Amino acid sequence: MTDLKKSTFHILCVDDTLTNLKLLENVLGKQGYKTTLVKDGSEALKFLQNDSAVDLILLDIMMPKIDGYQVCSAIKKSKTDISKIPIIFLTAVSDIKGVEKGFEVGGVDYITKPFNKSELLARIKTHLSLKFYQDQEVENIQKELVFMMGTLADKHSEETGLHVRRVSEYSKLIALLLGFDTHHAELIRLASALHDIGKVTIPDNILNKSAKLDDSEFEIMKLHAQSGFDILKSPKLPLFDIAATIAYYHHEKWDGSGYPRGLKGKDIHILGRIVAFADVFDALSHKRAYKDAWKLDDVFSFMRSKRGTHFDPEIVDLFSDNVGLFLDIKEKF
Repeated sequence: MTDLKKSTFHILCVDDTLTNLKLLENVLGKQGYKTTLVKDGSEALKFLQNDSAVDLILLDIMMPKIDGYQVCSAIKKSKTDISKIPIIFLTAVSDIKGVEKGFEVGGVDYITKPFNKSELLARIKTHLSLKFYQDQEVENIQKELVFMMGTLADKHSEETGLHVRRVSEYSKLIALLLGFDTHHAELIRLASALHDIGKVTIPDNILNKSAKLDDSEFEIMKLHAQSGFDILKSPKLPLFDIAATIAYYHHEKWDGSGYPRGLKGKDIHILGRIVAFADVFDALSHKRAYKDAWKLDDVFSFMRSKRGTHFDPEIVDLFSDNVGLFLDIKEKF
């Protein structure tokens, strides 16, 4: 879990008076907050279209062209993550109707200008703390759901449950080697546990068949990629969006011979390319219902031989340069 005290919060300040913006920048900067200053509502909405990583908005009401109420309403009606950003109105208007309208359009608080610095910082801290713990709760719920759904998929299949764990760890390692930051690599680790959740829709006689699937059975098996996407796209939670992408793309191949869409090269989402490699590497390294585990030398040779056909060449190269890290995971799990 992220530590509240170690977090750097980003506050968007919207005011048509430059003096007010500079004052906010000075006060908030001294408290360690990152600030972005914009002078009108249109500029604020344009900024949020390109950067939703804002933790709180301080919003003036009386502005030309688009007032604060209109800006707040547009943000809260958005179907993106910006709708969840808490908004505090900064206003010279203190009448009860103005306050009520601010709450009606989605504001969480208001501060009358000229503001008291201590009051401003106290209210900001309160709403940032609330958002932080709400976000942590949502993240924890997602993690629990991922664990439960991953367990469900394991129980439906006779494959070892540790396959899911190893694929998750390999996927995180690949993400880090590709340059993903630790936060996003961890999200990939969690989400990749659901790469085969669509297999819960596949009949047991096909899923656990000890012999090679015939053509008609393989066509049914291939449906699990689309089924996994359909299952995971519904919850509208960030972690599940990542998992849905992985489920859909992880059987595509670099040369276009994969499924469900036969995409080629970088048209395949990077998350699918990551998990495709992790999944096959682990499948070959361990016993399955239809085969014995391969010798490691044979696994290494196969993975390298599929550079630029099945797998992303960059990922194969990273694997070749960091084989020891992959073996550490294999031995641990």
